[in-house]
Amino acid sequence: MSRKLLIRLVEAEYAITRLNVGSPIPHWLQGPGFWTVSSSREEMTLVCRAARVPTSVQSSGGWRCLRIEDHFPVEVPGVLSGLLHPLSTAGVSIFANSTFSTDYVFIAGSDLEKALKALREFGHEII
Repeated sequence: MSRKLLIRLVEAEYAITRLNVGSPIPHWLQGPGFWTVSSSREEMTLVCRAARVPTSVQSSGGWRCLRIEDHFPVEVPGVLSGLLHPLSTAGVSIFANSTFSTDYVFIAGSDLEKALKALREFGHEII
């Protein structure tokens, strides 16, 4: 998809955490902003604002969130690749999550300026 996207840089810092399979969903996860739970045979992964994660939880902090503001039907191909291609070309690692209506891409805070520059050069608008 070559469509230019409107992307919001979310103000908060995020963390990606890991819990054991079958762990109860912790009370500290839910709150303002984006949060999600994914579970597989190997682990349970949580993403939420970093300030909510207890220090005792295995976590990778310092992630910044980019949210695609445009909404597309779930069947439209290539929306996420429109972000991933310029970020990959710029050498920026990502952690992606999708909802029914849009996509969220998390990048290390240390790569924020490089990521924003790559996305703007590709023609995306950052707000």
